[in-house]
Amino acid sequence: MDKHDLLIAQRIMESRRRRGLSQLEFGSLIGRSESWVSKVETGVMRVDSLALLRTIATVLRVELSYLIGVESDQAGDQGHGSQSPMTLQHLLIDPAGWDICDLERRRWFLVQSSATVTSVLHHLRPGIEEGLTERLSAVKGKSVRLDADTVHGLEQIVSGFRQSYRSASAHCLLAPAHGTLNLLTEFAAEAGAQCDRVVSLIGQMGTLLAAVLGLDLDDPLAARPYITIAMRAAQQIDDAELMAFTLGGRAFLSAYGNKDPHAGLGFADAALDTARRGIHPRTHAWLMAVTSEMHASLGQEQECQHHLAQAELRLTNAAPARPWIGIGSFGGDKLLAYRGGDLMRLGRYQDAQAILAQSLACLDPSLKRHRCTAHIDLAEALAATASMEDAADHAIKALDIIEQTGHTPSLQRVDRLHQHMQQTPSAAGRRLGEHLLHLKGMR
Repeated sequence: MDKHDLLIAQRIMESRRRRGLSQLEFGSLIGRSESWVSKVETGVMRVDSLALLRTIATVLRVELSYLIGVESDQAGDQGHGSQSPMTLQHLLIDPAGWDICDLERRRWFLVQSSATVTSVLHHLRPGIEEGLTERLSAVKGKSVRLDADTVHGLEQIVSGFRQSYRSASAHCLLAPAHGTLNLLTEFAAEAGAQCDRVVSLIGQMGTLLAAVLGLDLDDPLAARPYITIAMRAAQQIDDAELMAFTLGGRAFLSAYGNKDPHAGLGFADAALDTARRGIHPRTHAWLMAVTSEMHASLGQEQECQHHLAQAELRLTNAAPARPWIGIGSFGGDKLLAYRGGDLMRLGRYQDAQAILAQSLACLDPSLKRHRCTAHIDLAEALAATASMEDAADHAIKALDIIEQTGHTPSLQRVDRLHQHMQQTPSAAGRRLGEHLLHLKGMR
């Protein structure tokens, strides 16, 4: 139990007493026993479920922010002026589908997280690995603050997670990425002069988890708090790069998670406005490509083509020394896939087929998500011109990748394509249906 847990316990007890509730009465209102309430209030047990904390705040008629002590975290490091490195502490985020109070699920989650993070720590390049685990332990034990070398090691870990998104499955990434985010938030209070770097890493992990939950697992509701973390982190350290990238992710979540392409375009435009403050050329190019896709979804070809041209121009700019904070990969091969996908959305199916086939010839096999999207775009463009056999071939190749990545929206797209093909029964449609049934049976 750290000081924040004890603060929460104290405020629960004080608020309960102000309401004139006994521990027994309070416990019955929140579905817990008198003994449980007593253990929480005396600091023996912590409340580890955000949903339960919300219920407690409602029953006690207090703000959740007061209960978890967010507004009291104002001390911070004096070197950061009015900024508070504690504002990201104790956000108590729960991944969808599990409750940290459930013993079996909690054990599974923590084992997955700790095993993967430990594995990453042991495989860092020489000079980063040496002593990193010991330094992290010392920080956790409050004996030292984070130093530059330790934060550099953490940056390597976060970079590895972002790059692994190219090919790792959503279910494989979720637990260790969430565990790493918790690790970073725990260290944020002791970051000292390295505070801005740690907060940036928190934001980067927020964007990654939002992508995994919102785009891979088709759960935009669960993704929302993580994208909020990323935006709050960017605001806290005034990081235009992180803010622009986060707004670009928000565009995708709005357009595809919430089925609102107009809102998606609004967020993409906001990202480009932020980019004017100066960001990495690759991020700027990616944002241009994202905006082109939003315009294509709305049938706005002229604007779409303009942004594609701007994206290509940005990719020719010299890259700065600072590392790219994007997720996965973005370059000329991926831009080609964006161009083909845009043409397909605009109804220019023949042109789209040639571009998408070219992009698949260029895309690295490790870029599984990118290749999967290109295969589905090409399958849809082929089906629109009645090339059903070829459409089925590319849809089946997409299914082979989906089996590895677990990308739910891609599976839904292939399912819709199969339903379209069933309107005109054919051998190609039956072949695709058999592969769909096999994959669904494996999930």
